[in-house]
Amino acid sequence: MVLPASRGKSLIRPTGHHSSVRIFRTETESAARLQIEASQAGSSHASDPSPLRLVILMSASSPWSREVVRHLSALGVAVHVIEFQPKGRPRGYIDYARGDRTAEADGLDRDAASIHRVRTPGSLPRRFASSVRSLRLIARECDADLILTLYGGSLAATAFLSRFRPYIVYVVGSDVLLATTLQKLVARITLTCSAAVLANGRHLARRVTGLAPRANVAPLYLGVDLADYSPTREKPQRLSFVCTRGFLDVYDNATIVRALSLLRDVPADLTISFLSSGPLLAETERLADNLISPFWRDRVIFRGGTPHDQLRNIVKAGSFYLSASLSDGTSSSLLEAMASGLIPIVTDIPANREWIIHEKNGLLFSTGDHNGLAERIRRAIRHEPWMENARLANRKLVEERADANVSMRKLLAILRTHCKRAEHSTGKPTALSQCLL
Repeated sequence: MVLPASRGKSLIRPTGHHSSVRIFRTETESAARLQIEASQAGSSHASDPSPLRLVILMSASSPWSREVVRHLSALGVAVHVIEFQPKGRPRGYIDYARGDRTAEADGLDRDAASIHRVRTPGSLPRRFASSVRSLRLIARECDADLILTLYGGSLAATAFLSRFRPYIVYVVGSDVLLATTLQKLVARITLTCSAAVLANGRHLARRVTGLAPRANVAPLYLGVDLADYSPTREKPQRLSFVCTRGFLDVYDNATIVRALSLLRDVPADLTISFLSSGPLLAETERLADNLISPFWRDRVIFRGGTPHDQLRNIVKAGSFYLSASLSDGTSSSLLEAMASGLIPIVTDIPANREWIIHEKNGLLFSTGDHNGLAERIRRAIRHEPWMENARLANRKLVEERADANVSMRKLLAILRTHCKRAEHSTGKPTALSQCLL
């Protein structure tokens, strides 16, 4: 039955309008609302040429995921976002952030054709069952051409279990590198059955190939918006170190604090800014209070989450970038810092070695080695001669290898290659290596 238009809003956002946002508390409510909306949208779009219709499974609190939505939307893709919100579990950094973060949410609402925040049960079996049913329903009512998951793990498993084909998986690092034995067994199936697996870096692509040899795998850096992140005309004279990594175990920000506690004769113009949030934020602040000298503790700043515009300005004004990550794919934070002309001081892990050559364009230290990190910070304070050229070299490297505008066009070409609609498909899928790095 077709209901009057006043009873709901279309799932498909007309050009220039805000997206429709749906928070589904139950699958029954989800089905009822979607059936009403689909009946209203169906006839008006049936005869018009329509854009590529893409369903993205993602965390709405993820900055890099929001950037993917923004770029694809600007390229003419109708992006329908699904975020699963398990009962009793934090959604991400945004749940720990201090201050108002509505601007980021407003940006996603503006860019996406529709947003579906689906609340699911807390227990794992019921959560998967609920997520799969909701995905089937939303993909059908959006008349999706394909699904993209911006993470492997449970999101890839949900796409696989939905039986919707084709789906493409973007793996980022921890979903492969930190997976348990059971998670690896599941990933082998979900990645092999996907139309394509895009990996956040060359090292990660090799690890995925080892995990799922029959999967169609290639590296694709999501890249950086070079207009947003560019060096300031003149770097400020003060020594400004920034860390934009979240307060999670894998990012090991406590090692940075322990390294800072070893510094003596700290220059008066030195500041350290931790810009992100996370569940370990309060614990790390207490560690800083206990370990760092009270004579300069007030210059170690924990912002507890920073809105995107402010974060970008702080990074661009910085001198050095710090990361103690234990495991990673290619870090968007690292690329943003390099594009802004900062010199990275980061852990000696494969993903970082794709970008950093020790003492050429940055400094590397062993994971968990706060003594080694303290020595690297002392070298940064002394400002060795090679560092000035490193700033320009880092910007050029990102321009050549990780321009988001180029990367997103590559991603769109892959999506079209695997699209099931003839008007968008570029024909028989080609090897990913022909499209990517």
